[in-house]
Amino acid sequence: MASKDKHYYVPTETGRYPRPVTEPGVAMGLPAALTLEEPARVSIRVSDDLPRWDETGRVHDVVLRVRIMNTTEQDRFRFRLNGKDIPDAQMRRINEMYRMSAPRYRTGCGYWFVFRPDRANWPRQGRNELEVHLLERDPGVTPDVYVRDVELEFRYLMGRSFHQMDDPDLGPSEPSGE
Repeated sequence: MASKDKHYYVPTETGRYPRPVTEPGVAMGLPAALTLEEPARVSIRVSDDLPRWDETGRVHDVVLRVRIMNTTEQDRFRFRLNGKDIPDAQMRRINEMYRMSAPRYRTGCGYWFVFRPDRANWPRQGRNELEVHLLERDPGVTPDVYVRDVELEFRYLMGRSFHQMDDPDLGPSEPSGE
């Protein structure tokens, strides 16, 4: 299981239950309020040893996703993982403010900040701390801004230079007709 694809997430209210249910010993880590004065701090534990699997050429993709609610294009943020800034060049911002449909229990009205961090910014094995700093807030927006979701996804190859299932770098596949 060590080099199998993994999806880590911080427990958050989903709307599935009247009162959120977690595993024993696991606290609800989200939502986390954001203010101009105080960053939101979110802890996430990881069991993967990415440097070990990177040495063997097995790490295919490392993705960090952060969803922030009630934000706009004018708001500015800084993201830090384990005390180091994650460069904006490693980020994609996805606006879901006007989404008409979504998977069950995934609400809209937010922005996803999706990072593909380089090796220097990868999460480490054990406890990781994500900090989200609200640097500038659009003065015309009244609802409170908050971090709703934090996810980490690790994808591995079967071996050095192998492909992923449905690897986008290989293009769409069609049945061979054989």
